[in-house]
Amino acid sequence: MKQLGSMTIADIAKKAGVSTATVSRVLSESDKVKPSTRTRVLDIIEEYSYIPNQLAQGLAGSPTKTIGVIIDELSNHFFIEIAEGVDSILQNENYSMQLSSSRWIGDRELRLTRSLLSSRVEGVLIAPVDPDSPSVRLLKKSGIPFVVMNCSVEDPDVAYVSGNNRRGGELVAEFLNRNPREQIILITGFPHQSVSERLSGFFDTLDSAYKPIHIRGVKTFEDGHDLVPLLLTRNLIAKIKTTLFVTNDNVAIGITDRLVREGVAIPDQVTIIGYDDIRMSAFSRVPLTTVSQSMRDIGRIAAMELLDLIKDPKKERPRHNIEPRLVIRESAVEAPSR
Repeated sequence: MKQLGSMTIADIAKKAGVSTATVSRVLSESDKVKPSTRTRVLDIIEEYSYIPNQLAQGLAGSPTKTIGVIIDELSNHFFIEIAEGVDSILQNENYSMQLSSSRWIGDRELRLTRSLLSSRVEGVLIAPVDPDSPSVRLLKKSGIPFVVMNCSVEDPDVAYVSGNNRRGGELVAEFLNRNPREQIILITGFPHQSVSERLSGFFDTLDSAYKPIHIRGVKTFEDGHDLVPLLLTRNLIAKIKTTLFVTNDNVAIGITDRLVREGVAIPDQVTIIGYDDIRMSAFSRVPLTTVSQSMRDIGRIAAMELLDLIKDPKKERPRHNIEPRLVIRESAVEAPSR
């Protein structure tokens, strides 16, 4: 039996009962392959952890000065600001960036990772859908220098740069304990380690008298905007003094915009706390109180560490947890001292 990672395109083609050209089209994501054939080939590739042989493809020449970057969302300012931080470091070292988005889809992330491994990138920066995703395992197996972003990874052989999300959740709970309201509504989007850690810190710190309402699956600015009628009719936020803790600034800004249109007073009737401190949070219809985790710093540090790993592959894998801070703006303010 072939060892993991030692398969060739010819081996894959033989096992799948197709031509090597078909396997190549699957790897390049061509739309000229039948779905059933594509699935069969991808299943074999996954089973044997196939990694394109760079030497066989003549890719082991001079350094390309290109870094592959995989983020979750191109439409999310959080990830764009991380990418800006990455680029600010790479351009100073004459590296270019090959940027792509997984769209929070694990299979797509894995295809993008394989594509980078078959190209001439010198290293990879990845914000994975899960800290133990197949993509992270494949990168480790490949031997290419890489750094995980926006996740903390237990494996000591994997470098990562992340915000201290648990502490961020604690900061929000501490604010709410100092500034009590009649009801708290927690609004989350994509399930992810970062969100789970925020919630862990939040619930462990929040006064036990509170019983927050949790609304899940609110992922975008538009989702936040469209959620407001439900908050008004079901949760009566225009009548009950409410704090909304939204674990994504894009969603929080969408909610804020709609509440202003509906004539709901912010922060007197509804206070809103976001998370990430994206650039637009300061320019929302009501400037947003939010947890800052310095996305550009995450990108800059990750890029610097990756370049160091490229220069010295035997270097100890760095592990950074960046401390957050609560940025107070008009959407949620401290109550006057009595």
